Parts: sequence; C-alpha cells; structure tokens
Amino acid sequence: MNCLNSIDNKELRRVQALHGERSLTIVLPKTLAGQLGIVKGDYLKYLVDGNRLIMEKVET
Repeated sequence: MNCLNSIDNKELRRVQALHGERSLTIVLPKTLAGQLGIVKGDYLKYLVDGNRLIMEKVET
C-alpha cells in the first residue's frame, strides 16, 4: 500500500532539528498517524531510497 497516494492534503514542513549520527525522531500529525495506524510507542523501521524516507510499522 502506498499511503502517500491515498492522502489528498500534502503539506510542506521545515526540518526543526538534526541530532547525532543515528538519531531519528519522526513527528507526524495526529490525523496522518491515525490513518496509518501508528500510535505513540510503536516501532518503525525505515529505509532511505534516494530522496525518499520509507517507514514501515513493525508488529511486535
């Protein structure tokens, strides 16, 4: 499922902070997180593909 194709309202936001070598903090709007089935505390794995960041929820 390509969730970006199903979202009509795309927004541009600035990067607010970069920390360390391997630190990654993702902040999603609540409505988008709800549409994706992501809640606070979920684990996500990610892949950088060119200029795209691909995230996948890890079922624990």
